[in-house]
Parts: sequence; C-alpha cells; structure tokens
Amino acid sequence: MKDRIRIAIIEDTPDVLDNVRMIIGTAPDMLLVREFTNAEDAYAELPELMVDVLIVDVNLPGMSGIDLLRRSGDRHPGTQCMMYTVHDDDARVFEALMAGADGYLLKRSSPQQLLDALRELHEGGSPMSSSVARRLVRHIRPSAPGDGLPLSDRERDVLALLAEGLLYKEIADKLHIASKTVKNHIHTIYEKLHVQNRTEAVNRWFGR
Repeated sequence: MKDRIRIAIIEDTPDVLDNVRMIIGTAPDMLLVREFTNAEDAYAELPELMVDVLIVDVNLPGMSGIDLLRRSGDRHPGTQCMMYTVHDDDARVFEALMAGADGYLLKRSSPQQLLDALRELHEGGSPMSSSVARRLVRHIRPSAPGDGLPLSDRERDVLALLAEGLLYKEIADKLHIASKTVKNHIHTIYEKLHVQNRTEAVNRWFGR
C-alpha cells in the first residue's frame, strides 16, 4: 500500500477532536500523527513533524488558527493547511485564505466530506464547503449592480435608505411604514442577497 497521508490537527474542543480522530481512524490511507490544542505548541513542533495535511480550527486559545498560518509562512513547506471551523462569514473566509489556507471546511460537514476533502487537499486541490465556495464565486463574478437579485420595489427603497446610513426608525418615517415592517423587509433582503449585515447588503446590491 502506498504511504499514508500524514495528518496533524489543531483543535481545542474535545468532542470535535474525538470525532475527527475517529473519522480519520476509519481511513486506511490516513494517519493522524499529532494532535494540538493550541496554536503555540503547533507553531513550535510542526516543522519537525513533516505532515502532509494540517487541520486548523479558527478560534483557539491564545493565537488563532488564522494567525498561526500568517506567522508560519514557509516554516512547514509541503504541508497543506485546511481550516476546519463553524464560521463561514465572508471576513473569516477571506482572512483565512489570504493567510495561506489551502482549503476551508465547515464542521457540519459529514465524515465522508471530511475524508474526501483531506484526500483532495493532499492531491493539490482546494476543497471548500459549498456555502464557502458560493461566497467566493459571488465575490469574483462580475455583475451589474443588483443583476439577477429578486428584490421588490419596496425592498429596493429600504436598501437605498440603508445605504444612506438611516436608522430603522428613520427609514420607517421616510417610507410611512412601521419600524417592524422595516425590520421584516431587511430580514428578507439579507436572505435574498445571502448576506448577514447592512454593509454586505449594500456592497452586494450596489456592486461596491
């Protein structure tokens, strides 16, 4: 049998660590060689371990997983790094990728998805959870402002006033509707645009 994929993980949540250990243990082509519960220990030891794939949590005690990648640079060449986290917000995703992450998988992924991602990463791919990949596509795809986004006329009015920096009550007064109605419109806008806050919604709609 060919050499197994040597894997290390940095994860401070015992249940998650146990689960990943169990999943990797079912794969005959993988070997979990080291477990870390903080980034500082990993930073010190990784250059000597010669692992193929490093699984990194984002939120860690002390140094974050993203900071670890940023600081590591060329300390462990040949090691592919995959973020393994519950966070899929735009800021965290792009920060991780800019720091050097080669893949980005959410912890809600199935055991098979985790194994497939580890193999793909080892073979030179960049596995990502579908929601993360969709965010990347949305950010790099050129489009006209609001192109293809199904907002109603009222929702467009609300979003335009949001872009001007008005508060919910101010928008309600300007459009002669209740503040609760404004909140409902904004919730719908966020859902339709697949965003989580005012800034993302404005940038998405107006192409900023």
